[in-house]
Amino acid sequence: MSAVVLAPIAVGAVYLGGVYFYLFMAIATAAMAYEWCHTSFRNNKQSYVFLVALWLLFAIFLNFEGYTAYAFISLLLCAGGLIALSWFRREEREWKGAFLGPLYIGIPVLSLLLIREDETAGILNTLTLFFIVWATDTGAYFAGRAIGGPKIAPSISPNKTWAGLIGGMICAALVLIAMNHSLLTWQITPVLAIMLGMAFAVLAQIGDFFESGWKRYFDVKDASNLIPGHGGVLDRLDGVLFVAPALYLLLRMIEG
Repeated sequence: MSAVVLAPIAVGAVYLGGVYFYLFMAIATAAMAYEWCHTSFRNNKQSYVFLVALWLLFAIFLNFEGYTAYAFISLLLCAGGLIALSWFRREEREWKGAFLGPLYIGIPVLSLLLIREDETAGILNTLTLFFIVWATDTGAYFAGRAIGGPKIAPSISPNKTWAGLIGGMICAALVLIAMNHSLLTWQITPVLAIMLGMAFAVLAQIGDFFESGWKRYFDVKDASNLIPGHGGVLDRLDGVLFVAPALYLLLRMIEG
């Protein structure tokens, strides 16, 4: 039921773009800030949630107004501010990783917004990003279940296998080849499309491992229960958060 409700909203936001996509991403960003702070901080959770969410939304606003460089700078300022604040409160567990939240959430969100802003190919590039991540997850799931074999990092994510990773890489490569052949305007060869698809799949899996390691460190099963039956927003977007900056940089190089 959650997927039935949320999937059309997400697809509609990507399709409409502009202020609608910004609003959708702003809501998702606030949710991710809540999940990150509520899990990562032992004390003063609400103050950290308010600070990080407000700062990330301000960065989104700066990007919406065209001040992209200042938006990224504001993420660095937020990270530094969190380190200082948590250090002065002398909570060792918190200040060591305090700076990661704004960067882990903010950089991918801004990258995704910038990808969608392209008036000619923004919607196709954004959909390609999501298709690659979905193909990676689907291929990894079925290959892992069918073949099994050695685990990649059982202490972090006990169900992830090398066979699953290879299956995800193959599916991601096939998706990118199909998209590049029929819809995209990227000037790349099929061989390069295969290599990029596989690389994006690896990044998506790294994102999954990063989020799994973060949850395991703080001994939680899901980032939150904001999405019934699916966990939290970070649980749904862990792969996207690592692929989005890489895709944005790739598009900048292709266009440049």
